Amino acid sequence: MAPSRALQCWNCGVELTDLPLPVSRQAACPDCFEELHCCRMCSHYREDVTSRCDEDRAEPPTVKENANFCDWYRPLLGAYEDRRGEEARDARAHLDALFAENAGDEPEAEEVAQTHAPDKADEARSKLDALFGGENSNHD
Repeated sequence: MAPSRALQCWNCGVELTDLPLPVSRQAACPDCFEELHCCRMCSHYREDVTSRCDEDRAEPPTVKENANFCDWYRPLLGAYEDRRGEEARDARAHLDALFAENAGDEPEAEEVAQTHAPDKADEARSKLDALFGGENSNHD
């Protein structure tokens, strides 16, 4: 999915068409009420940089989701990234990889059922035989 070219809330993705510009420090999303004059909604915000800001002169705050007084703040168009499901996909991939590694160690479910089914049937037969006097007794 290509990023939107509209001004969006970094948290929920709602388009901020009625937001007065420049974005004030007190501006909040009308849907989720998250602060908008923050690092997460700035064009200088970078996940791959240690300080999370590529502006050398900025003094980025510790909490990137809180409103700040940064003079280098520039609202980022398409700031929203839908990350719901990423964690679930990652967890599923890790589980699949884990069980794929161990798949050769354990027998298939059908093999287990075939291996254990006769044992249980034999055990049940022997209990019945003991209860009713053995295989050779006929009650006709």
